[in-house]
Amino acid sequence: MKYSVHINKGIWHVSFYIKDATGKRKLKQLSTGIKGLNNRGEQINKRKGEDKAKEIIAKYEGVVDSEYGGWTLDKCAAYCLELKKTKLSPTTYNDYLNALETHLKPYFANRKPIRDLKPKDIESFCNYKLSEGKSPKTVHKLLSLIGPAFRYAEKNDFIIKNPMNVVDKPLKSKSVTNYYNAEQLNALAKAAKGSYIETPVILAMILGLRRSEIVGLTWDNVDFENRLIHIRQAVIVGDSSILTPGTYKVIGRTGSKKPRDIILKFFLKTDSSERSFTMNDDLYNYLKALKVTHDTMPRETKAYMDFVCVNAVGTLITPDSITSHFAKLLDENGLPHIKFHALRHSCISLLANNNSFSMKQIQDYAGHGDFLTTFNVYSHADDSAKKTEMDYITSCFTELFDHNGTE
Repeated sequence: MKYSVHINKGIWHVSFYIKDATGKRKLKQLSTGIKGLNNRGEQINKRKGEDKAKEIIAKYEGVVDSEYGGWTLDKCAAYCLELKKTKLSPTTYNDYLNALETHLKPYFANRKPIRDLKPKDIESFCNYKLSEGKSPKTVHKLLSLIGPAFRYAEKNDFIIKNPMNVVDKPLKSKSVTNYYNAEQLNALAKAAKGSYIETPVILAMILGLRRSEIVGLTWDNVDFENRLIHIRQAVIVGDSSILTPGTYKVIGRTGSKKPRDIILKFFLKTDSSERSFTMNDDLYNYLKALKVTHDTMPRETKAYMDFVCVNAVGTLITPDSITSHFAKLLDENGLPHIKFHALRHSCISLLANNNSFSMKQIQDYAGHGDFLTTFNVYSHADDSAKKTEMDYITSCFTELFDHNGTE
């Protein structure tokens, strides 16, 4: 790239031409920051000015001059999120938006543009978040927002090198999912009886359903005649505009400060998530009695007549309200804190700890498309199982232990 070095207002400057996004040449004149004249008006620091000019030229070699290159990282990340929002679920999209507003914008807004960011700038951001008490897992999620911005800039020649390629990311701690054993589940069932979320808790514990599947369950998918429950749809909260028309129905709006759509999706997380359960007498009788209650109770709205999980006046129990009420329920009853989704984990773990069921049976019950998901994530051995296994192993070593109690 051709360039010239000259003094402007006592400072060495470098002038060169760069093409914009349309291919048109555009003159750029940038300060090197090197003083070019002394107090007597004599030229000084020419070599330093030329060296700094070379650094600037190297930075702009092959770069397209674009408005995008001058954006701050948070603005770039927001732009890229909008580009791919139709590929995300409304819940995921909403989580990313919150992360942008809560973490990226306060830190990167009004700072240097994306083309000037170095790996150390991103690492400083990571360390700052860790110092705030954020977990490495959370920081990795934030980096998943930052990454697409740099990839887009690199792909379109707004930057020469992608700093994310050499960023040292914080090490993730091994994720440990807490779950309940049978005794704790019994205590929870007792505590949940008569509560606002009694039915969601029961469906999660017995069927291992996801929260969205529980809220999406309707009476037309409860076949009392054949004793079957069909899981075919889900309810989520978010921006419905990013979904494909014909795949959903907006059934309400949240009453929060930032109202969001309550969306009935006509599809589930994976194809294998669509499944059916055969009701035993316990679940059949519970749902039959619940249906009678729903048919006779006073309702503030008829919008949710066919939904299984409604409150005492017929309003839908939303996914967010399940989460908040669940935490409160655990607090009030002195139960160990777990996420509501951990009830699904607890259910499947109970099955996995029973040798009567094969992993294939458990996979179908959980609605997993991948056998390894069931095996790696949900197969746990409780303490009693470990003791039984150890008893068997030690019984094989007759010369190592005296099973009569003598040495």
